[in-house]
Amino acid sequence: MNRIIREAKPTDITDIMQVMEAAKKIMRQSGNLHQWADGYPSEAVIISDTEKHGGFVLEEGDGEDQSTGRIVGYFAFLPSPEPTYSKLYNGKWLDDVQSYHVIHRIASYPDVHGIFSDVMDFCFSHDANIRIDTHKDNRIMQHNIEKHGFTYCGIIYLANGDERMAYQKHNNNDSVFHQKSFQELTVDELYELLRVRSEVFVVEQNCVYQDMDNDDQKSIHLWLTIANKVVALARVCPAGTHMKEVSIGRVITTERGKGYGKQIMLHAIEAAVKHFHATQIDIEAQGYAKGFYESVGFQQSSDTFMLDGIPHIRMTLRL
Repeated sequence: MNRIIREAKPTDITDIMQVMEAAKKIMRQSGNLHQWADGYPSEAVIISDTEKHGGFVLEEGDGEDQSTGRIVGYFAFLPSPEPTYSKLYNGKWLDDVQSYHVIHRIASYPDVHGIFSDVMDFCFSHDANIRIDTHKDNRIMQHNIEKHGFTYCGIIYLANGDERMAYQKHNNNDSVFHQKSFQELTVDELYELLRVRSEVFVVEQNCVYQDMDNDDQKSIHLWLTIANKVVALARVCPAGTHMKEVSIGRVITTERGKGYGKQIMLHAIEAAVKHFHATQIDIEAQGYAKGFYESVGFQQSSDTFMLDGIPHIRMTLRL
């Protein structure tokens, strides 16, 4: 099945509105009860997007002939300025000088996967500076936004007074996400991952322990590089290896405060589901990091215990 992104046409409006209704159902089922209420987004809003040449559909079809393709997603991609972004509260934009594009109204059917990544690839191929916002109850969209490297910047208010969480990302084309099994790793990649783990867990934390524990061979390894430098990494272990359940461990960010740790964790959760069909994920978290792991959905599931001389707690994410 091939998927393309093309500019929306007036004849697509009916199909687009059906996608919008499906997206609303996803929101309500996930606990987002207030976003896209009172008939929004209306046909008039979608028509306005198309008149500005900023409305786009994702279309699936068989073979090279896409003329009979099914519209499975929609989004708006519009140039600055965005009027509701003129005032930002409780934060600041990454920059407030350069022009940018804004992404609005991402929607798809629930049985279609990878839409958000397709949208990001398309949009960043047209502009390196992008802003986006979402409702505080839209946890699905927040996770997707943060997973793709956006930085939370503050609060904006829509014309009707509704509050939204605002994000921005500069794509400098040096940021690369990597995901491989142990067998797929090159010698240089494996050496660098083990070097960073040793640098942080052994040297920085002054802790003598056996880092290479024979769980790496069965794990999925994830890391993020900026200008070819590893800034975050993690591994996902199948059930029955490091822990009884599927687990995430060796979580490191070498540049703190930039969102790289949260980004790698969201990718790791996705990998646990994709590769090991996880319905529960466990971690052994250092006590000071409890709040960090809670921010991606984990909850404490044990009392404090000592591991390699450092206080730890077990935390669990049930999917």
